[in-house]
Amino acid sequence: MKKLINIIMGVLMCLLLGAASTPVNAQTVIQGTWATQANDYKGNIGQQYTFYFPPGGTISSRLWGTDLYTFDCSIASAAVHAGLITTQKGGTVTIEIRAGQSSYKGSTRYGVTSNDWGSFDGSFVFVSGNTGPITPTSTIINGTWGTQADDYNGQSGQRFTFYFPPGGTISNRVWGTDLYTTDCSIASAAVHAGLITPQRGGTVTIEIRVGQSSYKGSTRNGVTSKDWGAFASSFVFVAGEPVTTNPNSTVINGTWATQANDYKGNIGQRYTFYFPAGGTISERVWGTDMYTYDCSIASAAVHAGLISARNGGTVTIEIKPGQSSYTGSTRNGVTSKDWGPFEASFIFIRQ
Repeated sequence: MKKLINIIMGVLMCLLLGAASTPVNAQTVIQGTWATQANDYKGNIGQQYTFYFPPGGTISSRLWGTDLYTFDCSIASAAVHAGLITTQKGGTVTIEIRAGQSSYKGSTRYGVTSNDWGSFDGSFVFVSGNTGPITPTSTIINGTWGTQADDYNGQSGQRFTFYFPPGGTISNRVWGTDLYTTDCSIASAAVHAGLITPQRGGTVTIEIRVGQSSYKGSTRNGVTSKDWGAFASSFVFVAGEPVTTNPNSTVINGTWATQANDYKGNIGQRYTFYFPAGGTISERVWGTDMYTYDCSIASAAVHAGLISARNGGTVTIEIKPGQSSYTGSTRNGVTSKDWGPFEASFIFIRQ
């Protein structure tokens, strides 16, 4: 009997040790199709799941809601509707399961139309998205905005994928440009590289490289990296979608009063602006998704959920023709107003 008890205790100890050795900060990426729905997870309120959808997808008609979707939607099609991925590139998104709602409001975004619906027993929201071609069988390491690559020194050629949550704070620990020292804040370097933003966070993949004799600093996307001499190990980014439409384009340093007036005749042209932290929301906001060109661009970007007044950030706009009317709304704590005919407009380009 004593021997049997010892055997049972030994098995339990092995199970406990095995569980303790499983990294709690790693999340499996689920290989999805463009028909995948969240039905299987509907009771798991608050749980998050990450899906990879391959390029060349087809938009489904199974789409209900805006920002908050019914769990029987095509997740990939909802992600395109939310501006997180494209059918051409596919990509990786993370959803969080939410409770059912009494109603869901449809809308048309990014060429995708979602439908209205009444009461439903389960929902989901997106908590991150990225069009980068991340390997579906990889694990995503849940990082913080202080996470560095020191733990991977010496593993040249190896790749690691990290997810950084929204609402990050830029660190001063950034050295190099394109090739960074491994003791950088990976997330801050990713903002410097134009792959994610502090407001939205995101997913990036790094590859460890050998140390270099010197590293050259620069200022990009509102982040300043510094020069450094010889260092033992480096990393580069190998997956992630640039936040700016053209990574070689100039970022215009805007203020929270900056408007698009100077660009009103340049239909189809895109401009990238950086707005500093600590902004003040302007009352000059008219429209929803499509804005009059005399809006405060930064305040409209907060309304659109792209940046925050507290943290500032980088956004890209595209100049559009004038419209016969503009409909206001309240989003993310910002109220935009209705307006009639106006001679020029702009939209935000989401990546």
